[in-house]
Amino acid sequence: MILTVISGRREGDWFDIDIPEECSVNRLNELLGLRLFHELPSPGMQYILEAKFPEGLWFKIEDVSSIVEAGLREGAYIRLQRAFSTTNDEAPVYGRRTLFQET
Repeated sequence: MILTVISGRREGDWFDIDIPEECSVNRLNELLGLRLFHELPSPGMQYILEAKFPEGLWFKIEDVSSIVEAGLREGAYIRLQRAFSTTNDEAPVYGRRTLFQET
């Protein structure tokens, strides 16, 4: 399965990767972490992996056994962010606002 990794604002920073369909979400996180951040995840390091299809919105990839079970398919865009935290618990996201949204 070929996925496009969004690694910056400019399209020139993006790259494609070929991942076997049986690849686990954890393994994909490790591979992307090594490629993007030049280090393996340390204990307690959390990653947020998101994906979108050309016609859709970004959605979070849950930690299930394989990337296919997580809902990824050929041609999807993915991005990885490091989540810095002092706990192993994830903080819920209650909503997002655009930068110039009026209150």
